[in-house]
Amino acid sequence: MKALLTNALKGLVSIIVSTITTALITGQPLVGLTKSKGLYQTFVQRSAPAWLFALILVWALLASYYALTHLPQRRPRGKVHFISDAHNTGWARLPNGQMEVRLGGTFTYDRPEELIILKAFVKRTHPTTDMMVILRSRDGSGGGMTGSELWLHGRIAERAIIHIRLAPALGTPGKPLRCRVVLRDKFTRDFIIGPLELPYIGQTSK
Repeated sequence: MKALLTNALKGLVSIIVSTITTALITGQPLVGLTKSKGLYQTFVQRSAPAWLFALILVWALLASYYALTHLPQRRPRGKVHFISDAHNTGWARLPNGQMEVRLGGTFTYDRPEELIILKAFVKRTHPTTDMMVILRSRDGSGGGMTGSELWLHGRIAERAIIHIRLAPALGTPGKPLRCRVVLRDKFTRDFIIGPLELPYIGQTSK
């Protein structure tokens, strides 16, 4: 659609500029610019010089063409799907008023391209450290690699455990935390997973 509009506007600008230039050089009236009654009245019957209207019209068309051809390119966002493991997901309150969150399970990005996640945090909190990611082996051997990024290859399920420390601490110790988790990629795009219900995995006071 953008290419079609661009070509149409480019052709219109070319026709109008050519017509106006010919008319001004030969001294002919600008009646032939268009058969539209409204534009004819603007160019021929107004008291202001016709060339002034012509320049304003050309300027407006060129400005529209520039704006159309310089529209920002939006990257398709897609969605990250998360299926939690039975024993690798939870949260705990830390003595310093922060909270620790562990997300373990299967992550899948539903678009064909690669997605690189650099930050993860619960909504209404912010990370206090870099996240630690343990990427589990696909062969079921239990091995894995540790790093600070989560690489999701398009439409391929990745088993991983994400460890993050956040502030401020939310929730009540001993009770599940219902929340949404934000995954932020290298283009600062945010992908929301949840709502999740994170079981409490920390110690509770007796």
